[in-house]
This record gives sequence, structure tokens and C-alpha cells, in this order.
Amino acid sequence: MKLNQKIAVTTSGVALGFAAIKVSPVYAITRTVDFTITDVTQTAAYGGPPLVIEQPLSGFYSFDDQSTPVVVPPASLNLSLFPLTDFGFNLNGRQFSIEDISGYGGTATDLFISGSKAEGNNVVTNFSIFAIPRPGFAEPRFNGFAQRGSFLYSLEGKPQLQVRTTPVSVAEPATLASICIFGLTTIFIKRKIASNN
Repeated sequence: MKLNQKIAVTTSGVALGFAAIKVSPVYAITRTVDFTITDVTQTAAYGGPPLVIEQPLSGFYSFDDQSTPVVVPPASLNLSLFPLTDFGFNLNGRQFSIEDISGYGGTATDLFISGSKAEGNNVVTNFSIFAIPRPGFAEPRFNGFAQRGSFLYSLEGKPQLQVRTTPVSVAEPATLASICIFGLTTIFIKRKIASNN
């Protein structure tokens, strides 16, 4: 078989291979949940002036639903949450990010998280959000603490969650394999032409 015939046969085979492969998009899902905290009340120790709180408080968290869940103790709760991949929350002028939170995480309907901000060696703001709206769990709550000067404030509220999804298209393994085969075939053809010349 002549070189031109071999090239034609190889090219036809690659083209048929591409046609036979069913290319279906695969999606990695990052889920983002927006939360709002309503009915925020405050109690000031030592008679401090009221904090100015713009209601509702709001923030968000994100997680990858393909990651390994974290089991929340005790095991009798039967509660597992995905580690958070992103987080944002502004509480009385303190902006919390993923670096400021500790423990557990969330799902599309549940959140169990806490965080704190320190200035020097003194914690000036912290919070926890417990949002598990299922039978057998306590009512979802937001609890916060703020120190402003010599005054201490306790904050409480009700968290509500709203889900939005962001699908990200990724290449399917079969598509990647076909691209590799095409590349290797091209290299083989170039080498064959070079050796015949």
C-alpha cells in the first residue's frame, strides 16, 4: 500500500472513530447557598448604646457536592455536611471569609458553621449559624457576639437559606481519549512521511 493510501485509510479511521464516540457533556456542580438572617435582636451588657444593624444580615457559602462529607458529632444526629469551598458574611463591619470560619460546613439545605474575628489577642466578633430545618433538630438559629469598646453585645436571629447552582462543563473521559488518539495519529503520520522522504 502506498503512503498516500495509508494516510487516507488512517484519516478515515480517525474520522469514523470521532463519529462513533458519543460526546456527552459532564458537569461538576458547585452549589452556592445565599443565607439571610432576619429578626435580629441584640442585648447589650453594661448598658451600652444599641448597635446599628442593617437587616436582614446576608451572606453566602459554596460547596462541591462531589467532595467527602464531614460527619457532625454525635453520630446519633445522622448529619453529614460538605466542607465549604467559599464563604462570605458581613457582621457589623467585620467581613468574614472562608479563612475566618471553623468546623463543619453545609449542604443545599443545612448549615452548621461558626467564625470569629480578633483584633490583637482579643476576639471582637464571632457568630454561629445552625440551620437544620428538619424534624428532630432545634429551630435554626443565628447567634453572634460583638465587643465594641467596653461594651459586649449578644445577637440572635433566624437564618434562611436559598440555593443557586453553577454548572461547570468539563471534558468527558471519552472525549479526552479521542483527542489523545487524534494527536498520536498525527505524530505517526508526520514521522512516516519524514522517514519515506
